[in-house]
Amino acid sequence: MTVDTEASAASARGTRPRNRRASLVAAARELFYRHGYANVAMSDIAAAVGIGPSALYRHFSGKQELLRAVVAEALETFLDRLRSATPGDLDSLTDEFAEAALARPELGVLWQREARHLPPEQHAELGEQLRAARSLFVDQLTVFRPGLDAAHVELLAWSTLDIATSIAYQHVELPTPEYPNLLAGLVRHMAIADLPDLGDRAADRLGGGRAIPHRSRRESLLAAAITLFAERGYASISLEETGAAVGIAGQSIYNHFSSKHEILATAMNRSAERLWLDLAEALASAHDHAAALRLLVLKYTRFALAHPDLVTLIVNETEHLPDDERHRIRQVQRDYIDEWLFLLRTVRPGMSPAEARIRVQAVLTIVNDIARTPGLRTRSGIERNIHHLGCNVLGLDIDP
Repeated sequence: MTVDTEASAASARGTRPRNRRASLVAAARELFYRHGYANVAMSDIAAAVGIGPSALYRHFSGKQELLRAVVAEALETFLDRLRSATPGDLDSLTDEFAEAALARPELGVLWQREARHLPPEQHAELGEQLRAARSLFVDQLTVFRPGLDAAHVELLAWSTLDIATSIAYQHVELPTPEYPNLLAGLVRHMAIADLPDLGDRAADRLGGGRAIPHRSRRESLLAAAITLFAERGYASISLEETGAAVGIAGQSIYNHFSSKHEILATAMNRSAERLWLDLAEALASAHDHAAALRLLVLKYTRFALAHPDLVTLIVNETEHLPDDERHRIRQVQRDYIDEWLFLLRTVRPGMSPAEARIRVQAVLTIVNDIARTPGLRTRSGIERNIHHLGCNVLGLDIDP
């Protein structure tokens, strides 16, 4: 599947930038972000800068090499801005963080969704750059709050980077300096957050297999598929592999699902229905809009911690659904987020729609990322800590 690059090609054709390689990286970054790595051809990238495919191959041997260059450039640009912060000055770091995040707003999608298409050794190498960024926050927070324990420092550093990641999933326009000031303010609030106790890591029950298997072969097949899709990516798993994981071979798979697409759609629909049920319960049991929103943060946190593989599918695999199903699921997701936005703007009527969306998306990204990180997900007390962080980002008081 290729994408329409006619408009961008028209503006680029007839020009010859001094740094063709940088132009190619910039075009690929935009196309990978907008359409997904799997849906972009090398010819699309060449057309976006007004050159033929053969000229593109003089700079990059293949699409995978280009993806590595795109992700590495985005990470390095982000990290360079953080390194320019004044050592020991938290305000300087938060300001540079905001500028760095807005300089490469695509970074979250490029790292979470697209970098997994790289060979493991290249993915690990790029991961070192992300760990270096997290280390900067760990060092600064350790200086700024010397009494804070290492577990909370790690959680806050991770959550801070999630604010940058969340930008990639937003489609809002805010003027300068309002946008960077908002991001910097969110990070400062994160840095001074007073959090509940956070204990040691426990055994990850979710990673040890299902203690009691499903009796239903259909449910067993669905559960195995969700795990495999989350661990290795939907595109790399065949229907036969999914069946083999639960001892179902050959045509017997089709007694339960007509295609791999149907399995993915079933998983997506199931998670959506669970979230809507949780939302209905929050609205029904809360005494006001603020209480409903606090309860919604808690319910979403519980869902994500209990179902990290489903969260991974929501974040990374929606693009693989057939067009009509993908559009329907995207609309369901937008409607769900709109419920959060309505509650938040009712509680904070002076907050602009754009700011409300930025805050809500930041909360969802923080919850999603922590739930998908075993070293954080398995700590005792993590649910209460995430709830506190989510309420903090939304500007809500914590209800005892």
